[in-house]
Amino acid sequence: MADSSKRCKNCGDRMQNFRKLTDGEYDYVLAQVGRAEAGNYRRCDNGRCRRVQHYFRFGEGFTLPDSFR
Repeated sequence: MADSSKRCKNCGDRMQNFRKLTDGEYDYVLAQVGRAEAGNYRRCDNGRCRRVQHYFRFGEGFTLPDSFR
């Protein structure tokens, strides 16, 4: 189930649904941002986008590597 829509910088700053991270995605995000924040990250759910971003602060995020396509 997707979370409510948020602005996605990778999708032209349009509103997109975001979903919770899979275990593999979570492990990658955990290594990038640390345990205190990793649980607050969600992934864009439009099917082509690899952006993950903070649930409350859309400006904090990054694109997952190609291996997460």
